[in-house]
Amino acid sequence: MTLALAALALSVCWEALADEHVPHVIEIRMMMSKDGTQPYFDPVGIHIQPGDTVRWVQISNYHSVAAYHPKNGNHELRIPEQAKPWNSTVLLAEYPARGSTFEYRFTVEGVYDYFCQPHEAAGMVGRIVVGAPGDGPGTRPFGYAPEKAWNAVPLVAQKQFPAIREIMREGSVRVPWHE
Repeated sequence: MTLALAALALSVCWEALADEHVPHVIEIRMMMSKDGTQPYFDPVGIHIQPGDTVRWVQISNYHSVAAYHPKNGNHELRIPEQAKPWNSTVLLAEYPARGSTFEYRFTVEGVYDYFCQPHEAAGMVGRIVVGAPGDGPGTRPFGYAPEKAWNAVPLVAQKQFPAIREIMREGSVRVPWHE
């Protein structure tokens, strides 16, 4: 093999490696405002790539993280149909549980909406866009399938989701009142 041919082969291999995504772990904190009136995820919206893992970290109070999916309390489906739902159950903040975590690896592209079971009615929800948003349940209007008789996403929670375009543009979106 000539030196020029070897350099070309190395260049092609380097370009192939550069196109491969190295999976990341992204942290989302489960929080309560200092005055104790507003529970929230920080950030509330993120854009990640297939293969990335999200780690939710319990910082204050008690929280959970569950996918909007009929297997989680007959909630409306708001994750890709091919994706598996998750449910952390409640994570406590008291010693020694402070800093408790829950992780989920995202492999299917699309929009994933999720909520905190104890605080959904207070608007503690989040949105993750994995790769390209596509045309899945998380991109549809809330209540898109009334014939399914799923539990609706509370109106106060619906208002907390950042727009998919904003997440795609910014990469990460925080709630306005973050501390």
